Amino acid sequence: MSIQRVPGSSGASFSKAVAVGGSGRTVYISGNIARGRSMAEQANGCIDEIEAALRAVGGSLQHVVRITAWLTSLDAYGEYNRVRGERFGANLPASAAVQVVGLLQGALIEIDAIAFIPD
Repeated sequence: MSIQRVPGSSGASFSKAVAVGGSGRTVYISGNIARGRSMAEQANGCIDEIEAALRAVGGSLQHVVRITAWLTSLDAYGEYNRVRGERFGANLPASAAVQVVGLLQGALIEIDAIAFIPD
């Protein structure tokens, strides 16, 4: 099994592409929201939920190959971008961010993920 990550531009907190090969399981993690006042608090909470879901099926954040984030304001993208980079470290997933009008429970951000866990 291999996960090959093609780096984004210098300093980017995402990969341009992620290629997965070999045998294993693809895991689809539903969108997660979290409590908190700031974008950073909520983004960390969302990633905590993704991490917990992955642990439940034998994985970790290192297995995430793609995330999508829905933000209620792109003005807060910088905070989210910083958190994403800190949480994924050298294992940066391919990523997309989209601005939306609103989210459940007044959340500022919702994040879903796709992961690949090797056999």
